[in-house]
Amino acid sequence: MNFKKIIKITTITIVALVSLYGVGRLIDVSYGSFLFVDRQPYLNMQTKNSVRIKWQTPEVEIGNVAYGLSKDSLTNVLFEQTPSDKHTITIPRLKECTKYFYSVTSKSLKIDNLGRSFKTLCETQEKQRLWVIGDSGEKGKRQKRVYHSMLEYINYDLRKLDMWVLLGDNAYSSGTQKQFNKTLFKPYIELVKRYVPWAVIGNHDARRWAFYDIFDFPTRGESGGMASGNEEFYSVDNGNLHLVMLDSETVSLSKDSDMANWLRKDLAANTKPWVVVAFHSPPYTDGGHKSDSLFDSLGNMQEMRENFVPIFDEFGVDLVLNGHSHGYERSKLILNHTGKSEMFSKTNILQDKKTDYTKSLTDKKNSGTIYVVAGSSSKLDGATYNHPALPYSFGVMGSLILELTPTTLTSKFLTIDGKIADEFKITKEN
Repeated sequence: MNFKKIIKITTITIVALVSLYGVGRLIDVSYGSFLFVDRQPYLNMQTKNSVRIKWQTPEVEIGNVAYGLSKDSLTNVLFEQTPSDKHTITIPRLKECTKYFYSVTSKSLKIDNLGRSFKTLCETQEKQRLWVIGDSGEKGKRQKRVYHSMLEYINYDLRKLDMWVLLGDNAYSSGTQKQFNKTLFKPYIELVKRYVPWAVIGNHDARRWAFYDIFDFPTRGESGGMASGNEEFYSVDNGNLHLVMLDSETVSLSKDSDMANWLRKDLAANTKPWVVVAFHSPPYTDGGHKSDSLFDSLGNMQEMRENFVPIFDEFGVDLVLNGHSHGYERSKLILNHTGKSEMFSKTNILQDKKTDYTKSLTDKKNSGTIYVVAGSSSKLDGATYNHPALPYSFGVMGSLILELTPTTLTSKFLTIDGKIADEFKITKEN
């Protein structure tokens, strides 16, 4: 056999193998993304006057939701119009900032209705508490211990929470339908019954197409803020908080992208005293991922730093929350750092202290931002933690407790052992 024939056969073989891999990969991705699984009811699309409930059943059937102001008097009942195995019912015309109880009925699925309730979003609220978890999607003892450390903090009284925020990588290792059941809906069933999981997509979630099938997010400003026209980025107004949710994994991150242009408009229109922005890939980290690397995470961290940090600076975003690196890292109140870590200096630090920061209620521009990486709610990386912008950093598993009033924001890193390993407070003054 001559050399040319060998090259030709080798080329054909390689092309055939690549093609087979591509087809197999597409089948695997599609299977994981759209494989049907039973799923207990969960809350979506919370607004001031409505909420959406979704669930999935073994059989095609008509389900219903009963609800009311007392758990013993669920006098309002909504039925689906057409039979389905993927169920969605939106409860409309609710009162703002009001707690309701509900139950869900479907013939082919045994539904756990014990303790189901929700509260509509509030225009004003004197005190709020949020639980924030990052990279929480690996089921196991460590995930459970982080969860129970939060429960111990609130004395096992879930009424003491107001919101639940998830920072991505919510279902390891590939964000499949089965993995979301295993790592989110089953371990956190008591939360799922009561709170909307306000989640951003992580890079592992983005390996499949299930994330935006499972969750419905506001596109028309239904939950507050400016209409985005996209589920990938939106905002939520609740009490004192303007919560902005961004997608650092699947959309354009350029400075003139749809997400960047929407963010400027949304922040310019905000009237809430506190602005918290959440997305997965951090602009600064020296944990399991390295934000200095142009190749780490396909350059997403660099793009978020170069193209979105200037927007956070311009509008005085108070707190940016990220996951991705499996540890805890936190900055001081900083400004105008868009380069690599070697470019960070004291000129970027607005207030050189560990806690008790102050900001103006009215003069927001260039007022500084605190950045927190909290991606250790189920996994932990070995890392150096030497980024100069993140002096309060360590490899410990845990979660965040955020507590807000109209003039104070307090963040506590609650470890897997129930200890507060880091805490800071921002106070806003006239």
